[in-house]
Parts: sequence; C-alpha cells; structure tokens
Amino acid sequence: MSHDFMVMRLYHLSNETTQVALMQKVIGKQARIVLFIILGFIALGALKLAFGTQAFVLTASFLVIVLVSMGIAKKYYAQAVILTGGISLLIITALFFPDVDMTKASSGSTFLDIFIEIKSVFSDSIARLGLIIMVIAGFSRYMNDIGASAKLVELCIKPLKRINAKYILLGVCYILMQVLALFISSPSGLALLMLTTLFPVLRSIGCSRAAVASVIASGICIDYGPSATGSVLISEITGYDLFSFFVDKQIPIVAILFIVIGISHMIMQAYWDKKEGVNDEQPEENEKTAEIASHIPGYYALLPVVPMIILFTFSSLIEEHLPSFLQLKIDVVSAIILSFFIAFLIDSIRSLDLKKSTEKVMGLFDQMGQSFITVVSILLCAQVLVAGIIKIGFIDILFSFIPNEDHYATMMIILFSLLIFFGSVIMGTATVFNAFAPLSAEVAQGAGISVFKMLVPLHFSASLGRSFSPISGVIIAVSGFIGVTPFEIIKRNCVQLTIAYILMMTLSISIL
Repeated sequence: MSHDFMVMRLYHLSNETTQVALMQKVIGKQARIVLFIILGFIALGALKLAFGTQAFVLTASFLVIVLVSMGIAKKYYAQAVILTGGISLLIITALFFPDVDMTKASSGSTFLDIFIEIKSVFSDSIARLGLIIMVIAGFSRYMNDIGASAKLVELCIKPLKRINAKYILLGVCYILMQVLALFISSPSGLALLMLTTLFPVLRSIGCSRAAVASVIASGICIDYGPSATGSVLISEITGYDLFSFFVDKQIPIVAILFIVIGISHMIMQAYWDKKEGVNDEQPEENEKTAEIASHIPGYYALLPVVPMIILFTFSSLIEEHLPSFLQLKIDVVSAIILSFFIAFLIDSIRSLDLKKSTEKVMGLFDQMGQSFITVVSILLCAQVLVAGIIKIGFIDILFSFIPNEDHYATMMIILFSLLIFFGSVIMGTATVFNAFAPLSAEVAQGAGISVFKMLVPLHFSASLGRSFSPISGVIIAVSGFIGVTPFEIIKRNCVQLTIAYILMMTLSISIL
C-alpha cells in the first residue's frame, strides 16, 4: 500500500510540476505582450517628441495598417483584426491628442468617447448599409428556395441549344452568366445552377470539360449591379442613387468588358483545346436542376427580376417621362420587401399550402443572419478602422505631401487596385474590397480624386482577383463538379482576365 501511495504521490507531484511550468510559460508570454505594448507606446511618444506630430501620425497609422494587412493575409479572423486596429488608433489618438473630439456628444471622458464613437459607427452602418445588404441576400436565398432562380436559368439557356458552333456558344454562355448575375448575385450559387443545366448542353455539342469549367468559373468575374454588395457600398459611401450608379457608372464599362471577355473565351478555349489535343467526350446526364424547375411555372422566372423593374420604374432615370401620379420614390430595401411580398403571395396561392410556403421564408432570415456574419460585420469593423485613421489625422497629413497632379492620382488608383486584386487572389474572396472601401474613399477625397474613379476599379479588381484564386469557392465548386483542377481553370482563364483587368483600369480612369 505504501508503495502504491508513493507512486500516486509522485504522479500527482509530476502533474503539478507540469501545470506550474505551463502556467509560468503562459504568464511569461502574457508579460512579454504587455511589456511589448508598453514599450511600443513609449517608442511612439519618443518619436513624437523627436520628429514631431506628422512623423508620429504617419508611423503609427502605417504600422497599424501593415499589422492589420498581415493579420488578414495570415487568415486571422479579419473582423477582429480590423476592429482591433481601429480601436488601437482611437486609443493612440486619445492618449497623444486629447484635444481631438472623439465623438459628437462627449460623455466627459475621452476614453469612454472612443466606444461611444464605435457605437455610433455601428448603429449608423447597420441601419443603412447593413440592412440593404442583408435584405438583398435574404431575397436572393428566397428566390432560390422557391425555385425562381432555377426557372430563370432554365428559360435563359433554352435558346442556347440552337447554337451549334461550340466556341461561339462558350462565349455567349459567359455573357449570359454575367447578365444573370444581376439577379443571382452569388457566384457559387449561379455556377452550380449553370453546371446542372448548361453543362449537358455544352458537352452535347463537343465542348471539352476544361473549357466548360473555365467559362462557368469565370461567369461572375465582374461583380456589378444593384444586388452586388460592392455596388451597395459605393452607393452608400458616395450618396449616389443605387440604380443610377449602376446605369451611369457601371454599364458603360461592363458592357465593353463582357463582349471582350466573351470573344477572348472563344479564342482562348479553342487555343487550349488544340494545344492539349482534347478529344470530344460523351456527354453525361445531369437532370438535378431540370427536376427542380420542371414543375415550376414559367412566370416564376420573372420573380427575381421584380426588384430591378421596381427600382427602374421609380428611378430618376425615367421620372420625367412618367405622369405626375407615377413620379414616386422608393428605396432599395422597400423595393425588395415589396418584391418578396409579391413572390410570397404568388407562391402561397400556387401551392395552396400556407404552412409549406411560410417555411420557405425561414431561409430568407437565415441568409440575412449569415450575411451579417460574413459581410456586414467586416464593413462595421472597417468603418471603425477608418474612423481611427481620420481622427488621428493620417489622411490630411499624407496628402499634404502628394502633389495635386493627374499622373499622381492615376498611380494611386493603380496601386490601390493592385493591392485589392492580390488581396482577393490570396484570400479567394472579393470581400477584401468591402474591408478597404471606406478607407479608399477617404484617401480619394484627400487626394482630390473622384471617389467613383477610385472605388469602381477597386470593386472590379476584387472580383477579378477572386477569379484568379485557386481557393475561391466558385473555382473549387466548379473544378470538383467537372473533375478538373483549379489550376487548369486559372490557366485557361488567365489571358482573358488579364486583358479584362487592363481594359477595366483604362476605361475606369478615362470614363469616370
């Protein structure tokens, strides 16, 4: 018994020693972090005393921006990294520039004012921009759940079956997908719908698997239109009507891009098929979407288009052509809620099953919550970072050094666009634009550049970068479905997308 007791005692002592060692290691690490933060503030204070306010502000701001960018690149949770960066800048401002007003209505404490300002940023953004994005996402999900999106795709591809020239058909399919992106804004969702409907059509006339995969994967390489998150964000930042922004600022550019990319697909897919000696394969049957949409009435295809019709009808573009009693105004959220109500009534009457119809609405609210987690939250945190950058005076100081000349403005637009482009390639998502759009807008205003000239190419750069990324959701989904590698898709698309990027930058800088 005494021997067993001694063994147990030694075992417990060993565990206690290990736990103490682990605690000491953790405490030591925490102490080093605290010491690093303290030394950092001391170094910043010394920098301010030695080199003055401007050097201090530029150094502190660049340091925070670089650390935030590194954190995002290393795939840390982006929202937390961006929010921490914003709060850090606000704290630095409060410590070193106590005379700066942190918020409109002060609490009497500069430290508390930091978090009151964050609350104000959150509440303003959620009430306006956040609500628009969530409602658009929810409506898109509802259209998918009732089968309206599938029916729209099914009807749109029917005329394509009459085209027998396979490479012409590939180019036309790309343009069709970009048009459908106006109503089905999810790249992966639209790609999967096209795979289950268009893939058999393209294979039946001899298109190679790799060619089909490349065209479908690039089908939304340009995010645009009133339903695109980036468009909503630009409209909100600039105060420009969303539908008017789409017509005035986006259509003149994307109309040219779509035609050029479509023609490039015809040429490059033929080139790669010839170079690789691809032989025609037997088509494979896949009736998944056909089964979903076969029992759905044709008029359901109009339901995803209803918000666009409402926004166009009551937009400033045709207001003067309407009689006075029809010269009405409606915002995006109201138009989408009205469209949802119309769709819900139609679906309820058609199905004669109110319980089943109401259950489909659950997807709308579920998607609204998901969009808050993935999209709106990063916009809120980005607004806090921008608030910190503005409060500390970074924008004003930075652009006091930059000459107000056109070629400097062009260089800045190209630089920011490349940063957004490569950020999207690395992360596999176009949400990089959402994180940096508010900051880019402030930079543009500080440099005397048109905000549209800055933000529109950045928005397009993000979606083009996503199409170059082997880890983007749409490329992974398409490559897995068809059985080709992501790098095969990127290889076949790199020429088209490079041409599109150069042309997009040229058009944006010259037109906007």
